[in-house]
Amino acid sequence: MASALPGDLAQYGWSDRVHALVASADRPDLVPARVTRVDRDRCGVITSAGERTASARPLPAVGDWVLLDGDRVAHVLERWSALERQAAGPTTEAQTLAADVDLVLIATGLDRPLRPARVERELVVAWDSGARPVVVLTKADTHPDPDAEADELRSRLVGADVVVTSCTDGRGVGDVRSLIGPSETVVLLGASGVGKSSLANALLGAEVLEVGAVRGSDHKGRHTTVTRNLVPLPGGGVLIDTPGLRGIGVWQADEGLSKTFADIEELAQRCRFGDCEHRSEPGCAVTEAIEEGRLPAARLESWRKLEREAAWMERRRDGRAAAERRREIKVMSRAIRDMPKRY
Repeated sequence: MASALPGDLAQYGWSDRVHALVASADRPDLVPARVTRVDRDRCGVITSAGERTASARPLPAVGDWVLLDGDRVAHVLERWSALERQAAGPTTEAQTLAADVDLVLIATGLDRPLRPARVERELVVAWDSGARPVVVLTKADTHPDPDAEADELRSRLVGADVVVTSCTDGRGVGDVRSLIGPSETVVLLGASGVGKSSLANALLGAEVLEVGAVRGSDHKGRHTTVTRNLVPLPGGGVLIDTPGLRGIGVWQADEGLSKTFADIEELAQRCRFGDCEHRSEPGCAVTEAIEEGRLPAARLESWRKLEREAAWMERRRDGRAAAERRREIKVMSRAIRDMPKRY
């Protein structure tokens, strides 16, 4: 199989990496495809011959590369990244928002007060996906000084890339487009009404996605995008638009916390005590930085909240795994007990 395929699949992110994954599966009888949307019990896929639908159990995620046996997903190729959040409700499960993405655009609107803690949360989730995050400030035309707002956010999000855009006058759209490589996949992440669909249409160069109105009273938008869709970008690259998320719970946050709060992690290394909680301990480099104005106190509080949430989720996952092991032992013990005895 060549490293590039003819037809539609070449426009949907086919690359040498995907070719290697298909080759390592060693199933020449199966047809490579990429998932472009997911419905209740079926998924839309694209192959080198065009679009079709396929059954799958369990369902893959939008962006997954799969192998088809007729109209059935027979195998999901190993992911190199997965954008996941804690699924809504009491369940201890991850919800995969998008798979095999290279760039996460975290969109937040300048037509409303910025919420740095929300952006930090989204950065943690994005870094943990395995992709590279970029913060995109949308609707710059609605703000009296968007550059000052961007600079203030950059000063808090140490090391994070921040791009200012406006889909009304086109500002920054080219800068965002230049971030996306020819075979790379980008996913849009953010709350409803922040302008994700408008930004997607600007990148696509056409009104492909529906854009919803935003309430003037609270700047909240309705969920215009209700499904995740994977579409090719003109000139190369692939875009996944996602529905707006009211909340985004962290699923796991090991690498994401370290990368998002690298400044706090570095300061913590200088604390006098290895188990410093950065509250009132003597010789705490973190609280010293806050007192000297080098670190916003709100950033430390955001780090603490996300760290507690990640630790709580890890305990829940461990507890669920232990409960499942106990259940399996009970089933096995019952089966052994019910076996006919031989004398």
